[in-house]
Formats: sequence, structure tokens, C-alpha cells
Amino acid sequence: MKMIHLPVPGHEEATLEGYILDCEISLGQDTNRPAIVICPGGGYVYCSPREAEPVALRYAGRGFHAFILRYSTGWDAADFAPLQEVSWAIGYLRAHAEQWHIDPNKIATCGFSAGGHLALAAGLLADNKPNAMILGYPAVTTPNTPQSNFMVKLLAGKQTVTDEDCARFSLENFITPDAPPVFLTATAEDGLSPYGALLVANCYSRLGLGYELHMFQHGPHGYALADETTADGSSQVLNAAFAHWHDLSVQWLYRIFGQLTFTDKSTSRMGKIMADMGLIPGGGADFA
Repeated sequence: MKMIHLPVPGHEEATLEGYILDCEISLGQDTNRPAIVICPGGGYVYCSPREAEPVALRYAGRGFHAFILRYSTGWDAADFAPLQEVSWAIGYLRAHAEQWHIDPNKIATCGFSAGGHLALAAGLLADNKPNAMILGYPAVTTPNTPQSNFMVKLLAGKQTVTDEDCARFSLENFITPDAPPVFLTATAEDGLSPYGALLVANCYSRLGLGYELHMFQHGPHGYALADETTADGSSQVLNAAFAHWHDLSVQWLYRIFGQLTFTDKSTSRMGKIMADMGLIPGGGADFA
């Protein structure tokens, strides 16, 4: 596995981190794989670590190249800087698709809460759009209320916002017939954003677009992987039922992008290395 850490040009606080799976022709692993760009939640106030590296590693463990966008937060998010950053990240992956064995037509965004807002915005508004989106308890709509207009204040870069400002960042207003397919998951007891997942599903349904919605009954906001990996010492974010969302999202991605394919070829380098060392004759095929 190759790991990268890159600054986002022109955005001092933003970075793109990546886990690129081994892709060596000699190992028969030169198949182009799908990629996931993960946008952690945190209300655009910060990027939650619980929804970053653990999620990326889980997708990498299922055969996807996985990247974490630590986008601008706080007042650095003004002028919707995170949207510019996720668009750059997707474009950067496509520009390096041949080098990293990424299928440029199989790039998904995955986001949680405010990161779900950003992952969806990428598919609706970015110059470089993903081919699919995975949204966990997304904060989709931003009415002019204290519960949501703080995000608008940060994205607009001003302390006082209007209804028009809030409408600008309410993404249900921008879902069109060419929107990418979306996977949605949330809990009915989430006091913050179950409505966001239902709202997106309703818009997609009315337009006849591809979507999959999994609404689990129990649990609060912010489950992440909902198991010990992301519990961070709190039993409140453990939920065996909700933890199935990740497997469900992988199965959905396989249906959208197609199953991963592999060649019938050994991945052992032992024979070649032994032959190079003069320990065995020839190319060491018997050890391949």
C-alpha cells in the first residue's frame, strides 16, 4: 500500500491523504480500481477523525483506493472553499488515474453529516463531479434556524445570513436529472439529520434517479462505522444494526461500478527474488 499526503493548492489548511493499494503488473494486480474520496463530518467547524482514517481503511480493506479530504473548516470555509477542494481532489485523482491504477469513471465521494453535505455538493455543483455518492446522516438542507444556519455562516463567510444565503446551500434545490447515483443511510432517532436522507431520497424518487436508502430505527447522530473501530470510548456510538451500512454501501458500489476483477496469477515474488540471488536457476517459475 502506498500512502500520500498532499496539500490542496491555494488552501492552506486543506489536505488530501490517500491509501493506494498495490498495483504491480508483476503481481497480476494491474487492474484499475474504483476510488473513494471521504469527507469527514463536523459541521464545517472541524473534520471528525472518527469519520476519516477508520472509514478510509475499511474501504481499502474491501479493495478500493481510499482518500481522505481534510477540507477547510471554520472561517476558512468561506466562499464554500470545501467545494473547491473536493472538486480539486476528484480532478487530481483523475489526472493521476493511470499512475495509481484508478478507474477515472469510478470515483465516489463518501461523507458524513456536514461531510455528507459536501459529498453531495460535489455531485451536484462541482466542476469535477464524482460518479457516485455515499451519504451518512447527511446535513443536506440549511434553513435559517440556529440548528443549521451556523454552517451557512461559515460557508458564506459572514456572521449574519439571510434566507437567500441559506437557500444557496440547501442542496435539495440543486438536484437535477443528471445527478450521480446516491447511497443514503441514517437513523430515525437522529435528532439532527434523518430528514436530510429522506429529502434526498424523495427528490431522487421524483426524478426517477438511482438511489438506495437505509433508514435504521435506533441511534443518535454521528455513528461513523458504529463499531469498536470508531467508538472512541463511547458506547453511545456502538450499534450492530447500523454497522451494516458499510457492507451495504460496498455491495451498492459493486452494483453501480461492477465487481472487482482479478487475474488468475500468483502474487508471490519469491521465485523471481531467489532466481535473482542465484539460489535457483531460471525465472523461478516453480516458486511463482
